[in-house]
Amino acid sequence: MVIRIRDLKFSYRPHTPFIDIERLDIEPGVPTALVGGNGSGKTTLLRLIHGLIACQSGQIERPPQSEIAMISQQSRLLRLSSKNNLIVAALLSGRSLTSANTIANDWLSKMGLKEQGAQTATSLSGGQQQRLAIARAMVKRPKVLLADEMTASLDAMHTRFVEAILAVFALPTDSGSSQAGTLVFTSHDTDQISRLARRVIRLNQGKIESDEPIS
Repeated sequence: MVIRIRDLKFSYRPHTPFIDIERLDIEPGVPTALVGGNGSGKTTLLRLIHGLIACQSGQIERPPQSEIAMISQQSRLLRLSSKNNLIVAALLSGRSLTSANTIANDWLSKMGLKEQGAQTATSLSGGQQQRLAIARAMVKRPKVLLADEMTASLDAMHTRFVEAILAVFALPTDSGSSQAGTLVFTSHDTDQISRLARRVIRLNQGKIESDEPIS
């Protein structure tokens, strides 16, 4: 689904606009990177798109929150086992308990966390927690995936593996782009941006400074 932003303004302090975007459309099948310096508004824009913070002025057209997943730098996992974190996500997305159990096992294996399935998620290492958080987001089968420095805590091998998963999610399939998801992510890794993004939006003080496609 296309994300449509119109006349969006948001401020943390009265009379001091922090996000100021007149018009922005983000389409499925076009992985979009938000770049800019610290404090440029990247994370705030992701949170606005998700609905974690409310628009103060303007409007964002997006699917319901049940069809949006967000991966943050801080994973915020439940104090349950790694497997049960995934089972809960699958159940909330409408799967049966049997299906949720199978999906959880599949993603634990895919993310190299099979041996940590019974371990409390919050006791995992930082990189393991992030891999589990990414798996939890994908289990939801989102139409829109928002990712804030999603691989910052991962080593090179797991970074490339996660990028491959996201590419399958976000890029058009042979049957057409209608099946592709909408991916918006932030990253300070220029190599990652060149590998994954097809569009780069640069923010500066909450405004769009540039918006360029990547061929």
